[in-house]
Amino acid sequence: MHAHLPALLPTVRRACAVLALWLCGQALATDVVHWNRPVSETDQRRGYAEQLLVAVLERTRPEFGEYLIGYAPVHMERPRQLREMKDGELLNVTSNPANPDWLRELTAIRIPIDLGLQSWRIALIHRKNQSKLHAVQRAADLKRLRAGANSVWVSATTLKDHGYTVVTGNNYEGLFAMLMADRFDYFLRGVNEIFPEFDARTRQHPDLAIDDGLLLYDAAAPLFFVSPKAPRLAARIKAGMEAMLKDGSLERFLLEHHKPALLRAHLCQRRRIDISLRPPDPAMAARKELWFDPFDPRHGLCPGRTIGPH
Repeated sequence: MHAHLPALLPTVRRACAVLALWLCGQALATDVVHWNRPVSETDQRRGYAEQLLVAVLERTRPEFGEYLIGYAPVHMERPRQLREMKDGELLNVTSNPANPDWLRELTAIRIPIDLGLQSWRIALIHRKNQSKLHAVQRAADLKRLRAGANSVWVSATTLKDHGYTVVTGNNYEGLFAMLMADRFDYFLRGVNEIFPEFDARTRQHPDLAIDDGLLLYDAAAPLFFVSPKAPRLAARIKAGMEAMLKDGSLERFLLEHHKPALLRAHLCQRRRIDISLRPPDPAMAARKELWFDPFDPRHGLCPGRTIGPH
């Protein structure tokens, strides 16, 4: 649990001196965040989101005051997350790709936390299947292969809705074992996700590989969602995200965390296939400033090059 305490008046300092620091933090905290626990020690998917949440809460301290961040007692998959988020006791803030149920039933902060970077996807594969991916030139070719995904992920629904063959599992860690067991041919991961996942699992799965040819786009929009029982917290996170978007610090935060992965991905050398170009919310689609373009020359990732859709 993180406790962020302000500079205290002398009388408050004296009072705190006779109490445990944790109790003092609880008394002074204005907003308490209950955040989902990772699946495992190798699950780094929410690291960026958690660090961004801290940056947002820090940004809004002058207006909203202090905060605490703690983890839920257990990891929750998305169906339970939705239930607990509506209740607001064990979980009151989370980050997931937007889908209609979540947009309808929770308070969505409608700024993609990664400016849509997760929309750009690369495949994890068994190294023996690299030739299958080399043969893919367009969407019709890829639809003949089997994608792997968690049954409750938005990406699984998107792939199915667009005519792709999808083999589903119910366990995040189990999907890597399924890929190695040839249950499916490729496992799409965001360019912001794939390298930490690969690096953390190559010892356990020495035949795990990263496809070197394809780049998929699916208009994913990971958002902060807040329990409807926590309107003040929602207002705080929205204010912080809008402020960081407006002054460019959200994009700078994104590049600070993910530029090494973007460079490692060699995006310019890949064949692009668009799975979906439609974000889940028309209002977000209309705000061009919400979407990071890795091929914009000012980022220096792909100078003088564009990649056309297939």
